[in-house]
Amino acid sequence: MAQLKFYRVVENKRTPGERREALEFGKLGEQMAAKYLEDQGYSILEHNYRKGHLELDLIALDGDELVIVEVKTRSYDTILRPEDAVDHQKRLAMIRLGNQYVKSHGRTENVRLDVVAIVKNGHSADIKHIKNAFNIMHF
Repeated sequence: MAQLKFYRVVENKRTPGERREALEFGKLGEQMAAKYLEDQGYSILEHNYRKGHLELDLIALDGDELVIVEVKTRSYDTILRPEDAVDHQKRLAMIRLGNQYVKSHGRTENVRLDVVAIVKNGHSADIKHIKNAFNIMHF
């Protein structure tokens, strides 16, 4: 009997220019999120912490907690809310790389996983900070 294989097909129909614009849009969102968090009293420790193909957008201190932050930026006319784009795979990647960061940097603080969702509309933006967006214990 033949074995069926299922593949996830991802079509990227963006042109190189559109991909560049999307990256710049995301970077702008990360800058906005960092400024927002700093205004709230957070200390930003890392921007775009990378290990292999994994990346953490922001790593910050909020008092005595180490906060791993995923930033999602969307324009006002998209259907999907930015926070809904933090799927199971992204959460696992945040946990995996967050654990690696804690170990390699000798961090001893409690760790929290947050999402900053930004909806940009022209020159203004709505910023939604979701503290403890998901719990490591649920994985």
